[in-house]
Amino acid sequence: MKKLAIGCLIILVVGAAAAGGVAYWGYLKVRSTVSQFAELAKVPDIERSVRVQTPFTPPESGELTAKQVDQLLTIQGRVKDRLGNSFATMQRTYKSLADKKDATVTDVPALLSAYRDLAAAWLDAKRTQVDALNQAGISMSEYRWVRAQAYRSLGIPFVDVDFSRIAAQVQSSGKVTAEMPPVGVPMTSGPAATVKLLEPHRKQLEDYIPLVAFGL
Repeated sequence: MKKLAIGCLIILVVGAAAAGGVAYWGYLKVRSTVSQFAELAKVPDIERSVRVQTPFTPPESGELTAKQVDQLLTIQGRVKDRLGNSFATMQRTYKSLADKKDATVTDVPALLSAYRDLAAAWLDAKRTQVDALNQAGISMSEYRWVRAQAYRSLGIPFVDVDFSRIAAQVQSSGKVTAEMPPVGVPMTSGPAATVKLLEPHRKQLEDYIPLVAFGL
């Protein structure tokens, strides 16, 4: 199934890193792309507009609440709607990366290249995300944890490029340090209560995976 194609990418990414470390994360390709969009500098300021800035401590059980699931779906839905036709571009970029039989960690800069072309729409979507977080009364760290936990619990692999972190690196040093993007390794079996909450929304969450890949 197509939704599992990205799993092959994750396996190759992890395998490449373990084998010798392709630790550069396509460093030169990333650097050449990053230098072309100063818009990244706006991301930290946008995220500082999130009212709840207190650190989020995940529960030991790893379970999501019904409220957290509803908040996740609402926030992702608002971001997708705000992107409009640009969401289709994200989908195509994600699909082309996921479908590559020989995908490696050095292919991830394709997401950054696509970001360059979608910068205005992406920044608008980021502001929408922040507004939705404020309306829900949650922090960015809680949102990211809930999002990751949802996909892991359903066994859906994903790649999450943290554009806000990249932005901070570009602002402070003018470059991106050599590191791999986080990979979401699915659980063999998520918390039963969480899976029960999420299962009715599986298709919707699968449709939203391109948002995760673009840090939304």
